[in-house]
Amino acid sequence: MARRWEWLRRRDGDASRDARVRRSDRPGADDDASPDGAGREGARAPVGPASDAPAASTPDVEAGAVTDTGETVPADEIVLPVTRDRIAASLHRRGYRYLVDERGDLCGLWAYRFFSFAVVRDQVLQVRGRWSRQGSIERLWEILAFTDGWNRERRHPKCYVRVHDDGRVHVLTEVSLPVRTGLSDTQIDHHLAVGLAGGGLVFDALDELYPDPALSQDPS
Repeated sequence: MARRWEWLRRRDGDASRDARVRRSDRPGADDDASPDGAGREGARAPVGPASDAPAASTPDVEAGAVTDTGETVPADEIVLPVTRDRIAASLHRRGYRYLVDERGDLCGLWAYRFFSFAVVRDQVLQVRGRWSRQGSIERLWEILAFTDGWNRERRHPKCYVRVHDDGRVHVLTEVSLPVRTGLSDTQIDHHLAVGLAGGGLVFDALDELYPDPALSQDPS
């Protein structure tokens, strides 16, 4: 019986030692003892200000990551939580200038059309556009027919109308993507490009349907 208990103690000691070895060998184990207390989750969080300066990246993201099969994943394909700083970094990579509105969302003008970029409830990455012009209330049903036709024939962007109290009719576009599991830099770049390009197509069609009188007049 004494030998049996001695063998069990030795086995338990080897198991705990193996567990310590496996824990120390796993990627990013040192992050659990980071000085700032961020831990591994903090190491995965992107950093960098929402400004014209390039957003900073953590060293392991810059160098890429190695999968269990030994394959190296490029840094721009690593899936991380989507934040405002990562959206700002994406806009910076594409050479776009942007502003931060009173709610903290990123926004700007593309071909004189207003677009905003936001992460809604940490679950949805949303690109929203607004037509640079406004329709009158008398044109509401015509504009609704246009937006209904667009949504019926195309998957994106979603196109809809808002009527203000003064009777002005605004046309907006929206492209949304669930991001609860995170996105890579490449995926963020693609989604922002789709939102901007899709909104531009809607507004170009509206400009053709309702030409600007100031631009259509013959100067002679």
